[in-house]
This record gives sequence, structure tokens and C-alpha cells, in this order.
Amino acid sequence: MRVLFFVDSGGATGGPGMHSVRIWRALSERHPELAGPLVVPGTEEELRIFGAALGPENVRALGTAALVDASADPVVTTRDFYARLVALARREGCDHIHVLWGFVHPDQLAAVPVGDRLPVTLTLCDATAKGEDDDIDAMFFGSDRWERYLRETLRAPVHYLAISEKTRRDALDKGVEPSHVETVHLWLDPALRDARLRPNGGYVAFVGGLAEYKGIGHVLDFALAYPDYRVKVAGYASDDFPIDWARYPSIEHLGYLPSYAEVVRVIAEADALLYLSYSEGFGLPMIEAQLLGVPLVVNPRNVMVRELLARGSYVSAGNVGSPSSLKAAIDVVRRDRAPLVLAGLENAARFDEGPQLEALLRAVERGHARLVADGWGAR
Repeated sequence: MRVLFFVDSGGATGGPGMHSVRIWRALSERHPELAGPLVVPGTEEELRIFGAALGPENVRALGTAALVDASADPVVTTRDFYARLVALARREGCDHIHVLWGFVHPDQLAAVPVGDRLPVTLTLCDATAKGEDDDIDAMFFGSDRWERYLRETLRAPVHYLAISEKTRRDALDKGVEPSHVETVHLWLDPALRDARLRPNGGYVAFVGGLAEYKGIGHVLDFALAYPDYRVKVAGYASDDFPIDWARYPSIEHLGYLPSYAEVVRVIAEADALLYLSYSEGFGLPMIEAQLLGVPLVVNPRNVMVRELLARGSYVSAGNVGSPSSLKAAIDVVRRDRAPLVLAGLENAARFDEGPQLEALLRAVERGHARLVADGWGAR
């Protein structure tokens, strides 16, 4: 088996960009015979970002994305997307396709006869556009439109590798066959062990999208209530949540940091990472912070806290909407830093690259075998 990887539009930055690079790089280093090139739709930005991370010789442009218009209602798919992906895979000597970010729609599969198809596995980052509760769901924009698309596209009988049990449950709720989806957690970059730093500067950090469901509003309210507490914020802006940074003099807004090393330094030098998101498909920055030896203050309503974090390895913000509760949590972190760091390091060890990569590889092999048994690639 040799695998062609695909990352769809929007997957070059943020979490998808980081985990896509990490998966491809780990497989190419440990199992180079299995790793084909990484394919992107082909924008200048995509080729530049992935070329810098993986080497331009390992990146290919497909010339199209899976979707014609992701913002349309209904979402419009590119009919020949999968056919073009199969053709490119065959030219590259690959007999399997793994989608690191994006989807393959049933209509796209239907354009290729079963015997001419190549087996597809897909890293499933999200299987819902809805929040866990109504008030959380109200923080999302356009969720009904995307929810309808997910219900359609998840009918495709490819093999799904959910990044969390939460995502797997969401997929099952959409009608995905239990034998077609399994959970393989993401893993941590081993290089983070060498990036641990002592706290420097007396600030707490917030990294991620500056959207309401990420909890940035709570950070802003806290900064107004307690201006003597320094905060550094790094993340990409949201048109739906404009922020006048001049109103928050205790916050140093760093903007979007395209370099992963820059994001790591912001976290590593902080007294704590504020991870106040209400909903995530995974939540990798939480365990990245733990591997860096940085304590966590988390939103207890985020279900990924319970899936990823061991008790005693973090501090709950409690009533996350209360600046006083957030202040108390930060004060606890500063008081109990040493035991929190030790507990965090122990928890982060569960997400070591070696075992998780092998789990991913076995899941890909199971998906490949199932689809071959169903007649895919018979010709």
C-alpha cells in the first residue's frame, strides 16, 4: 500500500494545517515506503505553506477543491473531484487515498465505477456543525447549512478515522455505519519536549480563533475587570466578532502567528494557557501546553476536557462567564503550579507519537481491506 494524502481548501492554516503536516511527516519518517505526496487544491498560499513545511518536492496541486462553493446554501460540490484525485494517485504510484482535511461526497464517488475506485480513509475532524447545547449552538453561524451538507457527505461509505470519541459519536448520530468509523486520537509533536521554557513575563496566554465559541469574549471581560493581569492573545480574527483592541490595554494582541514555533513560544513562556472554548473536535493546544509544562485553565463545559485531560491535570474556570471565577482559577494556577505541571506531563504522555501513529496506520489498513473486499480497485 502507498498512500496519497489530500488537504482541502481551508486546511493550510490553524489546527488542520498543523496536524496534517504532523501525520504526513511522521509516516514518511517511520514508514517512507507508504508515504506518497501531499495534495492540495493548488492555491499559491497552500503550495507555499506546505512546501515550506514538507519540501516542495513532496507537494502536488490537484487543480480543484472538493467544493465549488463552501458558503453556498446548499453547499456545491465539484463533481469530478474524486475522479481527478484517483487519476493523480495512480500517476504517483499510490493505491490508497487518505483525506487529512475535507470530505468526499457520495456524488463524487458515483462518478467513478466501483472497480476503478481507490480506497479512501478520512481523518474526521468534525461530524457536526451544532453545539452540544442550544446556547452553545447559538454561537455558530451558518450551522444549519453545514449540518445538511455533513448529513449528505457522511453517507459516503469511505473509512472514517474520528479524532475523538465525541466526533465518532457525532458521526454515528449522522447514520455512519459503526464499522465504518473508529477513533484515533491526534498526537503531540515530540519536538515540544525540547521547547519547554521557564515562565517569562508574568502573563497568561490565549491562542486560537477569535470567535465567541472559543471563549475570547470571556478573556476580554476579564481584562476589563482585572487590568493588572497581563494577557497575550494570538489567533485569527472572525468577521462575526470584531474586537477594538484599544479598549483592552492589558492585552497584547499578537495577531495570527503563521509560524508554529512562534505559537509554541507564546504558550511555553506563559504562566498558564486559557483554553476557554465551548466546543472542539479535539483541542490539541490543551495537551500541547501540558507537554510544554504549562498549566491549563479550561472551560468545564467543553466535553473534550473530560476526554483528553486527567483529573488533577488542569484548573477549571468554573463559571467561565464570571471574570472573578477566571481570576480565581489563574491565582490557583500560580499557587499550585508545580503539581499541575507534573500531572500535565503525565497526562500528555498518553498522546505520544509512536503508538498513535501505529494506531492510525492499522486503521488505514483496516479501511483499505474493507473497501477492497467491497470491490474497490478491482480493475
